[in-house]
Amino acid sequence: MLKKKAFVFDTNFIIENLNLKEVVANLSEEFTVYLTQVSINERISQKYLELKNKYDKLLTSIDTYKGIANIRIITPLDKKFEAEKEITQKRYIDLFGKNIIPFAVDKATFSKILDRVYKKIPPFLSADGASDKGFKDSLIWISLLDYFQTNAGEDDVMFVTSDNGFRKNTDELCKEFKEYTGKNLTIKDNSYYKSLLEAQKPETVLIKKDASLTDVNHLREKIFNIVHSLRGVESQDYWGNPDWNRTFTLSEKVDPSYMEYVFTHLKQDIRDNLFESAIPADKILGLDDRVTNGVPIPMSSLEDALSLYEEIRQKLPDFLPQFYSAAATIINGNYVEPQVISAEEDELPF
Repeated sequence: MLKKKAFVFDTNFIIENLNLKEVVANLSEEFTVYLTQVSINERISQKYLELKNKYDKLLTSIDTYKGIANIRIITPLDKKFEAEKEITQKRYIDLFGKNIIPFAVDKATFSKILDRVYKKIPPFLSADGASDKGFKDSLIWISLLDYFQTNAGEDDVMFVTSDNGFRKNTDELCKEFKEYTGKNLTIKDNSYYKSLLEAQKPETVLIKKDASLTDVNHLREKIFNIVHSLRGVESQDYWGNPDWNRTFTLSEKVDPSYMEYVFTHLKQDIRDNLFESAIPADKILGLDDRVTNGVPIPMSSLEDALSLYEEIRQKLPDFLPQFYSAAATIINGNYVEPQVISAEEDELPF
C-alpha cells in the first residue's frame, strides 16, 4: 500500500470548493487533508465583514427612517459575530480534527514575517514596485514550515493555491521547504483538484444502471414528504378543520452546507434525546440564532429523516450534495423575512 501524501489548500481554494466534506472524501484514498488555522481565521474574518455590511445597511436605514419609524437591533454585531465565529471554528474542527495546522502568535513568528517583508522573501513578491501584500501568505507559509518539520508523518506535501505569491515563487519555496523540513513540496493551482477528480471519475451513470426514471421520481417525492414533515405538524382546529402548525421559523435561509451539518449530527441528536416524543426545533436545526421554535418536531419525523439520510448515504453517496440542496430548499419554506421597521403605537394614524 502506497504511503499517503499530505494535501494542504489555501483560503482561496475554500471559496471555490465550499463543500469541504466532499473534498476530504474525494481525496482520502491518496491524501491526508490538512487545513491551516490561518485560513480558518481568514474565513471567519470574511464572515465578519459580511455581517458588518448587513449591520451598516441597518444603521443607514435607522438614520433614513428617523422620525418615521423605530428600527430595533435585536442582537448586537459583536454578539452575533461571536456566535458565528464559534460555529465556524467548530465545523472545521469536526471535519479536520487534529489535521488543522496551528500558527504561533508570538514575537518570534512576527520577527520572521518582518524579515520576509524587508527582504521581499517569498511569498512576498520581489518584483520592482510590488506592494507588501503577503502577510497572510507568510503566516500560512511559516505555519507549514514549522508543522511539517515536527508533526506530520507524510514525506510528500501538496499545497494547492491560486495566490501569485506562491505560484510565482514555486522553485524557491519548494527548496526552502526541503531544507527546513526534509520533506518534498509541490505547489499546484486550485485547478489541480479538479484534474484529480477527472482522473478518478468512473463511467458516468444517472444513479444506478438499473435505476429508472420512476425510481428517481419516487425518491424526489420521498425526500419532499419526509423533510417537509420537519417543518410542521398537522392538527385540527376547534371546529375539527384540518390545520398545520409550524415547528419553527427561520429569520435567515439555510444553505446545503448548513443542512449537511444538520444531517451528519442528526443521529447523535436523536440519541441525546432518545426518550423524548418530540424535540424543540432549535435543538436539531439551531446552529445559530436564526431558528425560532414553534411546536416541537415529533421524534418519529426525525427518525424518518435519519433513515432517509442513511439510505441515500449508503446507496447514493455521490448524490449527497443534491440531497442537501433539496433539503435546504424545503426547510427554507419556513423562512419569514424579519420585520425590522415598526411604528410606535402613538404614531399610528388612528
